[in-house]
Amino acid sequence: MNILFVYTSQIIANSGGVQKVTSVLSNFFSSKNNKCYYLSLEKTSISQHKNHYFLPNEEINSDINKDYINDVVITNEINIIINQAALGGMMSELCYAVKEIHNVKILSVIHNSLLGNVDSFTNSNKKIFNFIPLSLIPFLNTNIFKKLLLTLYVFKYKKKYNRLYDLSDRIILLSDTYFAQFKLFVNNATKEKVLSIYNPCSFNKNKYDIKKENELLFVGRINITQKRLDILLKVWKELFEKFPDWKLNIIGSGPDLDYLKKRANKMNLERVFFVGHQDPKPYYKRAKIFCMTSSYEGLPLVISEAQNYNVFPILFNSFASAKDIIKNNINGVLIKPFDITSYIDNLQYLIENYDKISDISNLELQNNANRFSINTIGNQWLHLFKKIVDE
Repeated sequence: MNILFVYTSQIIANSGGVQKVTSVLSNFFSSKNNKCYYLSLEKTSISQHKNHYFLPNEEINSDINKDYINDVVITNEINIIINQAALGGMMSELCYAVKEIHNVKILSVIHNSLLGNVDSFTNSNKKIFNFIPLSLIPFLNTNIFKKLLLTLYVFKYKKKYNRLYDLSDRIILLSDTYFAQFKLFVNNATKEKVLSIYNPCSFNKNKYDIKKENELLFVGRINITQKRLDILLKVWKELFEKFPDWKLNIIGSGPDLDYLKKRANKMNLERVFFVGHQDPKPYYKRAKIFCMTSSYEGLPLVISEAQNYNVFPILFNSFASAKDIIKNNINGVLIKPFDITSYIDNLQYLIENYDKISDISNLELQNNANRFSINTIGNQWLHLFKKIVDE
């Protein structure tokens, strides 16, 4: 089987999110005697994959690029295109153009919550409060406003989702819980065509006893709008003096890194370390508790990675797939969305009772990590490949 991954960014294994998932999956597929190729917008660093192609023209949907991707498909006898930029507009249009000419199958993957921006509108768009009258702020949290916002959002993107559905052979969601959201956009969608496959954990199962230290950990893109690290700093503000032998490590880079460093200094926080983009494995090995404060997610890899290293996660129940990963108070803690006081209280409890909790939870953490192993997830993909090629 010859497989072409299409994504906007260059596929770099040690980057986050979709790029890491693509690398993990392609390595597994290659180990099973498949050939994997990659197509991205532009080259931003030394390519880690010898079969990595880059569009020659800045105008994504240009005839030059259409000819280019056609040549890639013909030259490499591509059977399946995995469109990792399903909602990325023009990259999807390139895939559609290929399908008009060649007998290739298109699997389009949606890597995030479909309604994350709507469900968490006021928490992921705090800057809006700088531009509206204070008297209107309570209205933004009413059911009337939320229903209006949802109606407008579905109306805006309905045509895009229906085109994606019609021109893809399968749509892949990260959780069954997102199917109901997809149906809002595509009323005639069926579960035969819209499937769910979890993202695989990028690490092999940890088989070793790990010496843990008094460390809290965040791993991810440093982005306030989605990741809400400003909330995590507020949480740490209430705890760092109570637990002087604990520290908070923040791993990752992003547009809000400098702002959050300055904010931490202004808040006089101690023992919070912004270490930038790093290999997270040493930090997972040492950390006891993983902290997530996101407004929304798709199916975050970092949770299964943390569980793989027996790091106990605490997060807001702010995205539909959270309950796919977390059995509340068994292999993690789910907090009512954006209840900061409850987050602080529960995190304090975890810190104070970690030894007791870890004795009970470690087996559950490992069992959960197995559900997201590359063997489990990769074989689901291989089964899908065989099914659609035989159709």
